[in-house]
This record gives sequence, C-alpha cells and structure tokens, in this order.
Amino acid sequence: MPHISTRHYDLEAFLRDLSSEDRLPGSGAAGAIALALAAACAAKAAAISLKHAPENEELQQARAKLLAYVDAAIEGSDEDIERFARFLRQRSEAAARSVVVADLKLLALVDALTESLARLDDQVRQSVSGDLVAARALAQAARTIQTENIEELSSNTPEKKAPPVFR
Repeated sequence: MPHISTRHYDLEAFLRDLSSEDRLPGSGAAGAIALALAAACAAKAAAISLKHAPENEELQQARAKLLAYVDAAIEGSDEDIERFARFLRQRSEAAARSVVVADLKLLALVDALTESLARLDDQVRQSVSGDLVAARALAQAARTIQTENIEELSSNTPEKKAPPVFR
C-alpha cells in the first residue's frame, strides 16, 4: 500500500478515496479530519474576533493553540492511516494495539480542544458563535468515531478469531 499523507491530500481526492471500496483512508482518518476541522472553525472565530481586539493576548494564545491542534489532528490522521494499513497487512494483536494507541492520542486531543472551546465562549464575538457551534459538533463527531474504532479494534483482534475489521 502506498504511503498516504493527509497533509498533501486534495480534499476532493480524500473524499473520493474515503467513499471508495478501498479500506484506506478509513473512519479513523475521517475522525481526525473532523477534529482538524473543529479546531479550524474555532481558530477562525478567534481570528475574526482578534480583528476587533488585536491586543487580546489570551485570544492570541488560544488561536495559536487551536492552529497547533489542526496540525496535530492532521498528523494523527496520517498516523492512523499508516497504522491501520499495517493492521490490514499483519492482522495481529500488536498492529491492532498500535492503531488503538493512535486513536487514544486523537481522543486526548479532542479533550484538549474541548477545554479550549469552553474558554473561548467569552472571548469571541457573537457574530462568529456559529463557528464555535460547528467546532463543538465536529469535535463530538471525532470523539464518537475514535471511541467506536477503539472499541472495535479492542474486541476484534485476529487472535480472538473475530470477523475482520472494516472501517
């Protein structure tokens, strides 16, 4: 399987590949992209609010952290794709655990983003509150996806003779 990098993936191509019969990219990568979109929506709300209050250091720091979350989520997508590809090749418990580790890192990032979103409510302008609503919904989607994948991989390892994992 060729190396797939989310960072250099064209959005249309990513969506086309995600909807194809190929197993990569899968829902883990999609969940990570939902997380990146969540952080990006919140960063947009912060950026627009900073246009009206450029001296707000707390909001500047929050935006920098949100942009770092975008990068971390994209890296998490790449890591999920790589580890899931290895799992598909090896079908081993160790490979399944490796994917779970990547998904747990993404869940921790969801938690960190959720904390950051809670602190943004009083900082951003009312006109961009919809971006925070979108960020929360996308973060919740990412949480649901990663949690489901963790449960699926934890209970369907080849050593337990379960049916194959389809994501």
